[in-house]
Amino acid sequence: MYAHLNAFALAGFLGADVVLPPSVYRESFAKYFSMTDLARNEVRWAPAPAGALLDVAALRAHYAEKHGIAVHEAPPYADFPDCMHPQDAFPRHDVPPGVKAEQVVQLPDVYLQSLHAHRLWDRAADAALAKHQALAEAGWPASTPVVLDLPCPFLATMTLTCLDEVQEAAAALRFNRTLVGMARTVIAGMRKNGVPRYNGAHLRLEKDAVDWARVMGGLARYLGAYARAFLAAGFSRATDVYAASGLLSYNASAEMEQMLAFMAPYSRSVQYKELYLDARELAALNPEQGALVDFLVIANADRFAGIGSSTFSAYLREYRVLLGHRRAADAFVDTSRIGSDALFERCTHFAPLGDPDAPAADSAAEGRGRGGKRGGGGAEEAAASGRIGEGNTEIARDARHARAQQNKTKRRKKRPREPRAHQKKTKTQILLFFSLPFAS
Repeated sequence: MYAHLNAFALAGFLGADVVLPPSVYRESFAKYFSMTDLARNEVRWAPAPAGALLDVAALRAHYAEKHGIAVHEAPPYADFPDCMHPQDAFPRHDVPPGVKAEQVVQLPDVYLQSLHAHRLWDRAADAALAKHQALAEAGWPASTPVVLDLPCPFLATMTLTCLDEVQEAAAALRFNRTLVGMARTVIAGMRKNGVPRYNGAHLRLEKDAVDWARVMGGLARYLGAYARAFLAAGFSRATDVYAASGLLSYNASAEMEQMLAFMAPYSRSVQYKELYLDARELAALNPEQGALVDFLVIANADRFAGIGSSTFSAYLREYRVLLGHRRAADAFVDTSRIGSDALFERCTHFAPLGDPDAPAADSAAEGRGRGGKRGGGGAEEAAASGRIGEGNTEIARDARHARAQQNKTKRRKKRPREPRAHQKKTKTQILLFFSLPFAS
C-alpha cells in the first residue's frame, strides 16, 4: 500500500481526484522469482479489483468528507502493464469517457526515487499547470481537467518529509470487510483454543523468496538471523506465535513441518490461519488476500518479528504503531546484505516516530484504528531494523525536521493555511492515475 500512500498524499496537495488502480497479485508463492534474471523468473502477476483488498466505499467517504476529493476505480485495463518493470508501468486503461489523449500528462521517474515530498509534489504541479496552459493556448475551455498519469509511485518519497500526509492516508486505507471478518474468526478461534495473547512472525520461507536466503549466505544463516530476531523480540517457549507464511497456500507440507520444528525453541505453539479457516474459503483467496488476513491477525499480536527486506513487515510495523503498539515490541531480521535498508528506512515510516505510552486496547482485526475509527491501513513489503536515524545522520536530520514540522503544524492548527495557486481546484481540475507494483 506504499504506492497508495504516496499517491493520496500527492492528491491532497494538488486537490486532485484519484483513480484507484486494480490490486496486483502473484499467481503463487511456489515459483522462483527474480527481477534481475528475467529468463529464470517464473512468477506472473494478474489484476484484481481494488476492492479485493480495500474497503473502497470507506476510502471514498473519507476523502470526500475531509478533502472534497473524489475517488474512482480504474476501468478495465486494455493491456495490463508489465509488473516486472514498475518504473515504466503507466496505467494501460482507456482514458475515461469524455477525456481525450491531449489532456493526459505523464510524470515519469518516481518509482523507488526516495524524493523529498515537496520535490515530487512541485514536479507534479508544474507538469499539470504546463499541460493546463498548453490546453488553454490551444483553445480548450478553462474548465478542462488535466489527467496526471503516474507509473508506480512505490517508495517515491521520503515519508519523513510528509509524515502528516502519509499517516492520514494510511489511516484512511480501510480493508476489505470480508478479510477483516476472516481475521476475526482466526483470533476468536485461537482464544477458544486457549491462546488469548500471542506474538507474530513474518516467515519469508516460500520458494519465491529463495534468493533472499542465498544473499544472506544460505538457508542456515538465514534461519539464524530469524532466530536472533525472535530473541530480540522477546519470543520464548512461554508464549504462542502466530506465523504469517504462504507455505500452505501451495501445499508445501514438508517445508511447513520443518518451519514448525524451527519455531519450537521460540514458542509454546505455532498458530496459522489454516487451522481456523475453512479450506474452501482459503482457496477462494488470491495470495495477497491471504497475506492480508495474516497481516490483520499479527497487527493484534503483543510482539512482532519481521524481515528487513519486506514491505509487508515494514507496513505492519508502522500500522501496529498507529494502533498503539510500541516500536520496541518489534524486531527485524537484519537483511542489510540485501542492500535495501537505507532506501526503506527513508520511505517506509508513516506512524509517529516516538513510542506511545501504552498499547491500544482495540484490535486491528476488529477493524479499529486510533480514536476508535473503523478500518485500518494496508499491506505490502520492504523495511529496516533498528531505531530511526541510528547510524545515518541524514535520516536523523530528516527525522528532526519532521518532528519540528509536526510541532509547527500543531501550533498552527487554528490558523487556516492559504493554499498555493496550483492547489486551488478552481484553477485546474486534476485527475490522478497511478499503477501498483507487486509485493514480495
